[in-house]
Amino acid sequence: MQVQADQPEFCVIRPPPGFYTVKGVSYGGAVVDVQEPAQQEELPPAPVPEPREEIKTVKLCHDTDNGIIRWEEGKVFGFYDNASRFEFSDYCEDNVYLTEYYCENEEPVTRRFQCSNGCRQNHCT
Repeated sequence: MQVQADQPEFCVIRPPPGFYTVKGVSYGGAVVDVQEPAQQEELPPAPVPEPREEIKTVKLCHDTDNGIIRWEEGKVFGFYDNASRFEFSDYCEDNVYLTEYYCENEEPVTRRFQCSNGCRQNHCT
């Protein structure tokens, strides 16, 4: 096939990566543009996983009346080992019985008492 000089012939050759890539316009068989061999693109190194920080939940229990003190109103508050918060207050069940909260091994514990002189304002009188 004959090509006239004023009518360019376009060709693109797409070889596998790493081979020469040639793009050009030929005028009567003369290649005008040639690219150098394709450069292998260097990939960044794979990310290195960071060491996981071990997070340890600390149990905590605090008693405002410092233990089993029936004649003083108090409450316990803190966190269970699953990090959920708790808060419990001492209370009179009726005029005779008191439910007293206190901490044992960093956990809230309850105990029921019969108040000999009655239960008022959340403590034995």
